[in-house]
Amino acid sequence: MKEIKDMTHEEIHNYLAKRAKERQVLYQKGATEEEKREAELEAYSDRRVGYCLSEAYYEDLPKDHLHNLSYEERLAKAEELNGCKFKDAKPCKDAFAPRDAFSGSSYPSQCDGRVVSVPRSPGLWSLRLHGLVLGPIIGICLLGVSMTDDSMPAWHSWLGLFLLTAFPLIMYKIGNAIRIVDAIEFNRHTGLVRTPYTLFRKPFYIPIEDLEYVVGPEVKNMRGSASMQTGYLSCRKYPEHYWFGNRIGIAGGGDAHDWSQMNRFMDITQPINRYYYKAMEYTFKKNRNAHGNGPFPEVMKKYFDADDCQVNRWKVW
Repeated sequence: MKEIKDMTHEEIHNYLAKRAKERQVLYQKGATEEEKREAELEAYSDRRVGYCLSEAYYEDLPKDHLHNLSYEERLAKAEELNGCKFKDAKPCKDAFAPRDAFSGSSYPSQCDGRVVSVPRSPGLWSLRLHGLVLGPIIGICLLGVSMTDDSMPAWHSWLGLFLLTAFPLIMYKIGNAIRIVDAIEFNRHTGLVRTPYTLFRKPFYIPIEDLEYVVGPEVKNMRGSASMQTGYLSCRKYPEHYWFGNRIGIAGGGDAHDWSQMNRFMDITQPINRYYYKAMEYTFKKNRNAHGNGPFPEVMKKYFDADDCQVNRWKVW
């Protein structure tokens, strides 16, 4: 059998159609979960080959939605948005992580091609998580007690049913609505990072060059079956009229690899790295932006196949 590089366009189309039919037969026969995962990866690769046959795949799209500002100009823009000048922060005693440690792999943050959204820690998301876990547990306990003890008032049963059914859905909806409050926003189109809300401070804007990442210790549970990386962002400077804490915690801690990818994402001299493609395709399919509080950015839709919800371009700017 010929290799793909030796086939004509028509032969490649026929070959891809044959592979698609084989996957359909596999699903109909009752494929295992592992076979399904392999088939999905194969289908993803086949679609990319199909995009490569299209002239649009290599089309050079305009990049006028990106900023063309220097660091000094972005710093001035941040001061304008903040309403005050910056002042230098006290030197951080912890060592900073490198900005180009592209090694290892981890799950990327929410991304829509315009923004990478990273939740802070501790944040409101942790309250939602506790509510989603504790609500149903308390509901089951209330229902169990109500069914075994006739002296319990009837409203206990209704409360237990509410906590077990409607409460998790309400918490989920509320969590999506307030995600923007906890979000650290890395905006590729403006070249600025926006910090999250805190109890005593509203968000402010800052160039990514004035942010550093500090990798903390890895926290493990007592049995050693799970662990969580800790880490935080440290500002080299901050707005002079803002109350400021010296750390911005990151949910899940992040790692040096994630931090390097964020820096690469903010570098508009190169296309978006494939590291974020899956996250972008997920938000495109859901038609939500990275924060989950609005539609997918219109300017980024030209880089996706509307039917497959997959990146169909060679370079995504």
